[in-house]
Amino acid sequence: MVARDGFRRARRITGVIVLLLSLLIAIWHPGDRSTFWQGVEGRLLDARFFWRGPVTPPHGVAVIAFDDAAMAQLEAFPPSRSALAEAVTIAAEAGAAAIALDFLLIDPRGGDEGLAEALAGADAVLGVAEAPADASLQDLQSGDFSVVIAPELDNPLPALGPAETLRGVASIGHVNLRHDPDGAARRLFAAQYLAIKDGNAWYPPLALAVLKAADDELDLQLRSSRTGGHLTVGDTLVALDRQGAIPLNFYGQEGTIPTYSFAELGEANLRDKILFVGATATGFGDRHATSYDATFPGVELHATLAANVIEQRFLRRDALTWSLDIAVALIAATLGFFAARLDRPWLGVLATATVFSVLALMLQAAFVVGWWLDGVTAVFSLLLGAGAGAGLRLMEHRRRAANLALYQSPLLVERLADAADPRFEATARPAVVLFVDVASFTTHSESLGPEGTAHFLRLFHGLVEQSVEPQHGIIAHFAGDGAMVVFGLPEPGPDDAMRALCFIDALYVAIGASPDWPGLGIRVGGHAGPVQTSVIGGKRHKQLAVSGDVVNTASRLQEFAKSQNAAIALSSALLEPDPRTRERAEKMGLHPAGQHTLRGRVEPIDIWTGLPPGTIQT
Repeated sequence: MVARDGFRRARRITGVIVLLLSLLIAIWHPGDRSTFWQGVEGRLLDARFFWRGPVTPPHGVAVIAFDDAAMAQLEAFPPSRSALAEAVTIAAEAGAAAIALDFLLIDPRGGDEGLAEALAGADAVLGVAEAPADASLQDLQSGDFSVVIAPELDNPLPALGPAETLRGVASIGHVNLRHDPDGAARRLFAAQYLAIKDGNAWYPPLALAVLKAADDELDLQLRSSRTGGHLTVGDTLVALDRQGAIPLNFYGQEGTIPTYSFAELGEANLRDKILFVGATATGFGDRHATSYDATFPGVELHATLAANVIEQRFLRRDALTWSLDIAVALIAATLGFFAARLDRPWLGVLATATVFSVLALMLQAAFVVGWWLDGVTAVFSLLLGAGAGAGLRLMEHRRRAANLALYQSPLLVERLADAADPRFEATARPAVVLFVDVASFTTHSESLGPEGTAHFLRLFHGLVEQSVEPQHGIIAHFAGDGAMVVFGLPEPGPDDAMRALCFIDALYVAIGASPDWPGLGIRVGGHAGPVQTSVIGGKRHKQLAVSGDVVNTASRLQEFAKSQNAAIALSSALLEPDPRTRERAEKMGLHPAGQHTLRGRVEPIDIWTGLPPGTIQT
């Protein structure tokens, strides 16, 4: 009971440690912290997109693509300013709500005046990006944010904006993309802080700038901090992740958002649509790996964000989801701990797999409704709990095995424990069997009482064990003041008889040296020959049994020693086959006692008897 209580205490302590460690993992939030684990989390997010499958985007967003067909028609690369002006004009005349050009129109070129005129006749947005630190500051208007509450950033990079002719005829939105450590684009910067001639300015993403262009009364506000924040688009709140970016909720592969080639633009229905104009032709380079596609057009990334805002289909990965991550981590660690700790290993594996499946379903369900929970945190916590639970189960099994091993010889424990169906060979094998008991034990035990008798038996059994183990014998069983000792298990050896004599001698020496021994004598009977060794019992309770005529004869020889007032009675079958064994017996004071018919036997056997031996010099 004390050991069991100690194990329960260890189990509780381990459970508390698991919860604390899972809490630390959740606070650390590995999917956001290190480059490697951010990449792993990105892959786990991709898996959630895969299992969700493509969804239909809103009808109000479309892409005008300068694709391979358009480039073949124009016979120019990249598209000229005149071609861009034509696309803007067609879209505006078709009733487009607003037009965003995903191009950095930096250098002055022919056709700029025509493009500026086309942009002035439409609600349009041009792109701005980061320039190298040594670039000249440009004279650009600030962004469309009405309110910006954000920490001051040191040394913003200069703005890389449109050519001078194109400035002032369209709004400006940044086109910078944010790539995760594995190279995939899964989010966009919520705002870009750039240096211009008049100071520094915050610019909204191209997608939000074009929504503002479509509805001038739409209010854009940014409230950002070093650990997240949010921005508002009219009445719509967009939560930022802990890096200040907006996670994209993809609709599917390339082209899932309606895409029209510039080569066939006259046939497209563009009325009331937010249009994104970009290049997708081979070799243009504006393609990115995403959760659905390895070569997703950059222009469609901006269109995806606009579609997310229009139908308010967001992925939240903010402080609130971080709190949910902590709760999920604690739940995963707890369930994993209890599942892996189940007594049967196969049941523990099955239960742990079930918990993993439930955890995956939980993460997927949260994802479908717009919560990007940290899969790495959840899996880490589950593995932590399952590892601790499995470790405790292994420790408990080893403790049980160690306890059970006390009831069987160490020479047999490993063999019995490792076997799927523990058993011995069906054939008989040679062995030496000895029976040892205490003389006058019944009379002596009358004066001891139950407690004293138990103490004496523990002393006797301990001396037998102490004497037999160095000789590699096996204590088949204890029965009160008697013990059955076998030499030759699990495998017979040529010196089994010699080791049996050494055991007898060592036992008498140990008894003579014990200060607690009450002066009682012991008797030993022994015989050698074939025995049958087997594991007997039912399905759940088994025991080792050694049977055969040798066992019965050894028991009768012990009785014979008592009838002859001898301490030892051994058969000639044990002593005489090996001259060395016979010589050792003679040194111990044993001598032939002739042939005798033992009780219950028909055939007589040759017997050697003797008094307790002294210390033998070998």
